[in-house]
Amino acid sequence: MANTDAGNFGEEAVRDELRKLKGNLISGFIRSNNICYYGKNFQIDFLLFVPSIGLVLLEVKNWKGTVKATSEDIWVQEIGTYKNELKNASLQSLRTAGLLLHILEKGKLNKWPIRPVVVFVNQNAKIQKSTIRKPQTDIILKTMIGSWIEENSLNEIYYKFTNDEFTKVKEIICEYTKEYNENS
Repeated sequence: MANTDAGNFGEEAVRDELRKLKGNLISGFIRSNNICYYGKNFQIDFLLFVPSIGLVLLEVKNWKGTVKATSEDIWVQEIGTYKNELKNASLQSLRTAGLLLHILEKGKLNKWPIRPVVVFVNQNAKIQKSTIRKPQTDIILKTMIGSWIEENSLNEIYYKFTNDEFTKVKEIICEYTKEYNENS
């Protein structure tokens, strides 16, 4: 399976999980194609509207094997004796959150905190998080999305996301959606 196909498969698996949570733990969610903002390309795998948290940005990975997640720029993936170096998905998620924040500020829609999370969807993935050089974001499995939301929800917070706000967020993201620019 090509990387793009594996990524699409993983994102579809998360979409199915989110549909189960919609109306219960989440108000809705948005996905995007490539976004180009001031010469920087990125994509939003999923942006969740969570009344008890704010916005939750999911970075979806369909990696298999054992992934050693640290605060370093490179994570190591081990599949048997094979080792592969992968870019730190937590840093990717934080970058996406920062660029999204700029877009929301530009659209005067910066009303909610953004919480980036990395989600692994492959059933053959085992995540080893360093306790010394801890990853910069939470890292969970697809099956943990609902429980992660419950555990991170705050009783004293409630954001009532209106249809108008949801539409405006979607529109401002679409405004910057463009074909991938390799020079960026």
